[in-house]
Amino acid sequence: MRIFYLTDGDHRSGGQLVNLDHVTTLRRLGYDARLLLVPQPGKPAEVQFPPGRAEPWHADLHSLTAADYVVVGEMHGLAAQLLNDSPARKLIHNQNLYYTFVAFRDLQVIRNWGCRGILTCSGVTAEALRRMGWDGPTWPVRPFIDPVFATTPPARPRLSVAAMPRKRPHDSRLIRGLARSWRPTLEFDFHEIVGLPRQEVAKVMAASDIFVSLSRDEGLGLPPLEAMATGALVVGFHGGGGREYATPENGDWFDDDQVFEVAELLVQRLDQLAAGEGFEARREAGRRTAAAFSAERFEAELAAAWRQIAGPPG
Repeated sequence: MRIFYLTDGDHRSGGQLVNLDHVTTLRRLGYDARLLLVPQPGKPAEVQFPPGRAEPWHADLHSLTAADYVVVGEMHGLAAQLLNDSPARKLIHNQNLYYTFVAFRDLQVIRNWGCRGILTCSGVTAEALRRMGWDGPTWPVRPFIDPVFATTPPARPRLSVAAMPRKRPHDSRLIRGLARSWRPTLEFDFHEIVGLPRQEVAKVMAASDIFVSLSRDEGLGLPPLEAMATGALVVGFHGGGGREYATPENGDWFDDDQVFEVAELLVQRLDQLAAGEGFEARREAGRRTAAAFSAERFEAELAAAWRQIAGPPG
């Protein structure tokens, strides 16, 4: 029995990096877990890994047998089509509830495809699938926060704000512009994190007083958790999936249409920081929240899921 996680070859960020964590951990637990390459159209048929993280991979869909398990991402429509007639036992790894019907038209298509169950990235996603009408098994396996984010923050020479604008670029500019317009004499840096490796992201977050969460349509939403792990205050959007961990104690959280409210709260927190408020209780609540997304919990949830799916390793 082998376990294959479908991949497009790039394991340096996002959901594919989470898939790599699944494969790496399953192999450590004793399962024969591998990656199966199905490149996206127009992309080269190659596999890219972070330094020191290469795992076994294959590119032959036709080698799958009825004894194998194959795990397909909720958005990987090409792979799902290529596996229509495969004898392998099929599962979906749904890392974003909002993308559930990107590769599959509806739940009946998922059932007809032969899906035996769905791994999810959060309890929020599992509950959403039940609300959609999915009546098959679901196994929440929450990703873990890389320890690189639990670093000692450096001294901050002046107020600093960080944000990841990829999902809300216009909101990022609007929030930044409003904050500067409303407080023209308050000096603060506003760093947009784009295209940086994980270690550099951690450094920027750790050097920031506030992380503006620009989450949108998330199955979980890792960046706010990573920011909390560094001790940064979080102000912004929960993005749906962030309801898994967002509380009034660990951040200032808003719904999708509350852009002005986010900017107003950001300015309020900057004023308070400038006046000497440390927010130590809130920072500590954020660290505790992030610490719950540990590698140990991830491994325990993954092991429990696969024991139910395939039995013990060996």
